[in-house]
Amino acid sequence: MRLRRPWTDENAFASLVGILLLVAVLVIVAATVAVVAFGFGESVTEVAPSASIAIQEDNFGDGVPRNDSLTFVHRAGDTLDRSRLEIRIDGVPVYNDTSDSESNSDTNEVRGLIVEVDDDEFNDLNKPGRLSPADTVGGPPGDADGSDPGVVLEWEAEVRAGQRLVVQERNATKAADVIQPGDRVVVVWRGEETSAIITESTVAPEYAP
Repeated sequence: MRLRRPWTDENAFASLVGILLLVAVLVIVAATVAVVAFGFGESVTEVAPSASIAIQEDNFGDGVPRNDSLTFVHRAGDTLDRSRLEIRIDGVPVYNDTSDSESNSDTNEVRGLIVEVDDDEFNDLNKPGRLSPADTVGGPPGDADGSDPGVVLEWEAEVRAGQRLVVQERNATKAADVIQPGDRVVVVWRGEETSAIITESTVAPEYAP
C-alpha cells in the first residue's frame, strides 16, 4: 500500500509563493501592454522633415542696388508645414508664417512675408501684385505700398513640390538693401523641440565685394 505524505505548512507556503509570482508576472505583462497600446512611457524624438528647396537668384549684378530677388522652389521630398518655416537673409527673418509686417496698411498685410524689414515704417520688400495668385493681396505694380506681379506666394498651408515663393527687394530709395551678394540665406524648420536647416546658400558670391 502506498502512503500519502501529509500536507505541511511548507507545502502551503510554496503554493502561496507560486501564486504571488504568477500574479506579479501578469501585472507586469498588463502594464507593458498598456504602455504600448496607449502611448505611455518614453516620448518619441522629434524628427525634422527632409526636403529639397532650390534657391534661384535674379537681377544680381545689373547695377541696380534694390531690385534683387530670390525664388524658393520646393523641388522634392517631404511636404512641409508652412507654419513651421522661416527664411532668413543674413540672419534677418523675411518670411515667417506666424507673423507679418506692413508699414501702413493692416488690410493689405501678406501673411508670412515680412515686407518691412528695418522698422522705419517703409516697406523694404515688394508684395504680390494683383496679377499674382487670387488668394494673395497687394495693389497694382509700383503702388505706394510696393507691389509687383513678379512676386509669387504659392506656398500653401502644406508646402509641396512645385510651389514657389518669391522674396523681392523694393526698388525705392528709402527701402533697405535687404539682399546683398555674399549674404547667407537659410530656410529653417522650427519644431516643438528642435530646429533644423532645410536648405542654405550664399547669395551671388561672384558679385560679393
